[in-house]
Amino acid sequence: MVAARFARGVRSSVAPLVVVLPALVWVWDASTRASWASLGRDQGIFQYVAWAARNGDLLYRDVRDVNGPVVAMVHGLFQALGGTDEHRFRTLDLVANALAFGVAGAALPSLSTNDIPVTRRVAWAVAAWVVLSAQYLAFGFWDTAQRESFFDWFVLLAIGAHAAWAPSRTKRAPYFLVASGLASFIPWFGKPTYALFSIAHVVALLVDRDAGATFKERLRPLLFFGLGGVLGLAVPFTFLALRGDVSSWARITFVDVPAMYRFIWPRPPGAILGMPGYDRLAALSFVTTVGLIALIVLGRLPRRALPIALVPTLGLVSVVVQAKGFPYHFHPVTLGISLAWLTVLVTTWERALVAARGIARLAVLVAAVLLGARAAYLASTAPFPPRPLVPGSDAHLDAYIRVDYFPRDLRAAAAYLKAHVAPSERIQVYGMDAYLNFLAERLSATPYIYAYDLNVDAALHGSFDEGGPQPNDDERARIQKMRDDHESDMLARLERSPPRAFVFIDRSPLMNSTDALEDFGAHCPRTAFWLMEHYREADDFTAPQGQIRIFLRQNE
Repeated sequence: MVAARFARGVRSSVAPLVVVLPALVWVWDASTRASWASLGRDQGIFQYVAWAARNGDLLYRDVRDVNGPVVAMVHGLFQALGGTDEHRFRTLDLVANALAFGVAGAALPSLSTNDIPVTRRVAWAVAAWVVLSAQYLAFGFWDTAQRESFFDWFVLLAIGAHAAWAPSRTKRAPYFLVASGLASFIPWFGKPTYALFSIAHVVALLVDRDAGATFKERLRPLLFFGLGGVLGLAVPFTFLALRGDVSSWARITFVDVPAMYRFIWPRPPGAILGMPGYDRLAALSFVTTVGLIALIVLGRLPRRALPIALVPTLGLVSVVVQAKGFPYHFHPVTLGISLAWLTVLVTTWERALVAARGIARLAVLVAAVLLGARAAYLASTAPFPPRPLVPGSDAHLDAYIRVDYFPRDLRAAAAYLKAHVAPSERIQVYGMDAYLNFLAERLSATPYIYAYDLNVDAALHGSFDEGGPQPNDDERARIQKMRDDHESDMLARLERSPPRAFVFIDRSPLMNSTDALEDFGAHCPRTAFWLMEHYREADDFTAPQGQIRIFLRQNE
């Protein structure tokens, strides 16, 4: 009896197993290599931001950042779990992805029926891990463990809970909606564009016949979703209240970002959607959304699948609204495409099992092979170097050198700072790599960890693309005043409490000169004059292209 039940379970799980088998080796290999990847600039910055908050500085007041508190919240949690080590951090990221992917995959069969054996849900969870990991790992070290990839966890959890919601079949429906709202609203404090995905859930609830025929009946599930949303907003806001300064966050988010930061490297929609490779991705996201909506209209998918159908296109809208077009902004787009295709496969297979038609099952298995083959191809393109023979060695770190990013230099300079700066003393860095502060375990002397707060030429210029946003005369005057205020505040802080060391990182982005000291002198002349009076150059680090110069206080 047990053997027969097991055999039936295996037969009913053939489709997810067929998805897994072609790609499993490739995905596992890419995941292993990814776990040993060094952190890039953005990840390193947020390691410092979270570490500073854990060591007494208040976010947005003592560490000036334009990103929402959810990013620091995730990094802080990872650090508490041992993620100060790069390998552990990467591993935690992969584990969190696997959990989010698996939860979504296990929930997808609920779009057909809730009467799904646990073994088959587990099989679909593994299939989802393979398919969704493949598209994720194709981004490489610079664009993984990024803000958007963190926020995608919550999008997936919200989708999984919504998929499992079926008021006609379970008394636990309200709890699923509360969980969906909670997960959906958390990313609002990361990037406001993620509110688009919450709106998709609201629309789905409004049109879902399972919610009831009358407005009053449909209002009830919306209230549960909204209750979850309130709880979801409370999580990052509580973190902000405990680890940050709410008024500084509000001023940066609602005043400074519209006034200045939106003009740094902006791109018009045509330039973003026309980027090589991304133009095809944009078309594919639109076609995928239209295809799934058609299946919903035809009744082949329930209306609870609408949030899944909208993810690819809403992800694209999020990319366009942000107006930057960085590769990691496309995380919800690629995730949405793969999730949508997997959803069609899951629901079709579950329907074929009920129909018991051999030809239908065969067609689904062919589709499963194709989806698995696509995952294998994507995972095989994952641009991660091989697992290092000696983690942290020069050979390991040099594999992650970029035109303006030099991980070996950062570690050499950090070791020097640890040896010459007491843990209680602070340092000031001019560049774009606050990761140096994290590696040196030394807090910043002022809130200005980004060069673009002191050199605003990129914001004054605006877009380099024809038709892109550029500031007008009034906006330029406002930007220039912000810069002047920043330097005045920085100089006052430095004079009150001179840091032990002042560090300049050459070749940093958003500078006019490859020489950071020269750039600093041109844009912060008063502070540069003060620096030369009180500091001496102590050492520099070059390995092999970057240069980090360290100045120490004179007579010390």
